[in-house]
Amino acid sequence: MIDIHSHILPGVDDGARTLPEALDMLRMAVDGGVTVQVLTPHIHFGRFENQKADLQQRFAVFQEQVDNANIKIGLQLGSEVRISSEIMQLVAQDAIPTLGVYNGKKTFLLEFPRIDVPVGYENLVKWLLAKNYLPIIVHPERNQTFVRQPQKLQTLINMGCPLQITASSLTGLFGDEAQQNAEKLLLDGNVSAIASDCHNLKGRKPNLHEGITAAKALIDESLINPLISSIPAQLTTVNYDQ
Repeated sequence: MIDIHSHILPGVDDGARTLPEALDMLRMAVDGGVTVQVLTPHIHFGRFENQKADLQQRFAVFQEQVDNANIKIGLQLGSEVRISSEIMQLVAQDAIPTLGVYNGKKTFLLEFPRIDVPVGYENLVKWLLAKNYLPIIVHPERNQTFVRQPQKLQTLINMGCPLQITASSLTGLFGDEAQQNAEKLLLDGNVSAIASDCHNLKGRKPNLHEGITAAKALIDESLINPLISSIPAQLTTVNYDQ
């Protein structure tokens, strides 16, 4: 399984705080069947102002630490970027750690605020697409505007933006509404990937396998496997089907 969304790289955001915690999170992911873990630190102006060069350096060090700990898992660096006008500056500076290239466009995780959707979001996404960046919309099932006004999310789907739902939404961790929203997106065939979005060892633990179990109660397993293998492989630099 390929998990395209996690906050395991230690000490950079609200995810893993220490190296031991990060290593234990990876061990938990491996125990759950994850073979490739994408590390996607927040880039959120005013809160987590991570820089690409620093993240790349931290990732290289962490990769060595994981190897030394003999944890058998593939690692890749990406990012989760909060939507804002500052994204245009990041694109101009080639400052977004991207997951890979899909249909000629660089992929990255795009996060919306929990409650609202910024005015002009459609134009910003159109601009990104024109600049050959493909945003993967993360956990739309937890955004109140997308829930109340699904046409706004449909606009992004129509533009070709992949959707990633969270395993914990399918298991009910974020409440009944988020669970129902995630289930509907899954049943409607609008989901490109299921991911853990893990942050720690307890409340937001690596639990992709639990989300898959919940998904199997809704749709055929043949429809689930691409969401954790072939589609994530296409959206990232992973060159093998895990």
